[in-house]
Amino acid sequence: MRILYKYLGPSIDDNPLPRALRNQTLLAADPRTFNDPFEVRPYFDQERHDYFAKCHEDLYGAALGVKYTLLKGRSMVGVPVENAPSFGDTLNQKFRDAIGQRFRVLCMSENSTSPLMWAHYTQIYRGAVIGIDVEDPALTKGMQPEGFSIAYSTDRSTTKLPLAFYQCPSVEHFDVTGKLVNSPMESVLSGGVTIFFYQYQQQLEEAYIRALSTKAKDWEYEREVRFIYDLFNHGNRFQESNGGSLIPIPPSAIKEVILGFNASVPMVERIVTLYGNGALGNARLFYTTCHPHLFEVQKQETSSDYLLDYFRIILPSRE
Repeated sequence: MRILYKYLGPSIDDNPLPRALRNQTLLAADPRTFNDPFEVRPYFDQERHDYFAKCHEDLYGAALGVKYTLLKGRSMVGVPVENAPSFGDTLNQKFRDAIGQRFRVLCMSENSTSPLMWAHYTQIYRGAVIGIDVEDPALTKGMQPEGFSIAYSTDRSTTKLPLAFYQCPSVEHFDVTGKLVNSPMESVLSGGVTIFFYQYQQQLEEAYIRALSTKAKDWEYEREVRFIYDLFNHGNRFQESNGGSLIPIPPSAIKEVILGFNASVPMVERIVTLYGNGALGNARLFYTTCHPHLFEVQKQETSSDYLLDYFRIILPSRE
């Protein structure tokens, strides 16, 4: 058994129960919706900047029969990449769109007691954390059964795309239906090196996974593990709701339910009702407190009856 944790905020409608518990599902998100703007944003350096600019200017110059430039009166080649802040984002949008159209990601954590995560992801301890046994055979796990542990880094070069990605015109060719028609053995020139088209595709595949499994070192406290789903292969495993891809949570996989100390009594009552109905399997129940002398969240195991008494009687009596 291997338990990973999902932090959940309360719902904002009349029923404060977190939607994941209400619907017995977890959201597998479109990577383009992640809250960190650096997510799935590939490395873009001077070499890539100049490669595209020269390709583009040469192509249009040849087509027009006159010298062509991206900048009025002069070439964009050699312009410091920092001085063209939106240029790389525009060129990399194809990569980001390809990721968003193809992959969904379930984000979980190895840590259930992080003060930062409780504050950020449970609406200041008003929600809950659930512990999921990710080895449960009934849980859909995606491309890699153990998930992808996030690599935290200060260096973005691990998500570098091949130079051929920036070729103008594009190395990919499509028919009128949008189907890719390149031969796998077709030659592709990538920065002075000739490779086969299938090798170029392999380089992009590797870049997709690196982009989905690499984050800034500042996020290291999250100890995140991601389950990555390829919609081509796993799309039929999802429940679709309002444009979101939802993964069913089998009750057998729910091993812990941890209540934040600011949780409302109605939310606690609904969780206890779910527990009594067997919807949470044999999960262990916990409430949380602040550690007396460490910056750490403590979780205290309890029964469903005491959990109700704690939030109805004990906590209010301390205010």
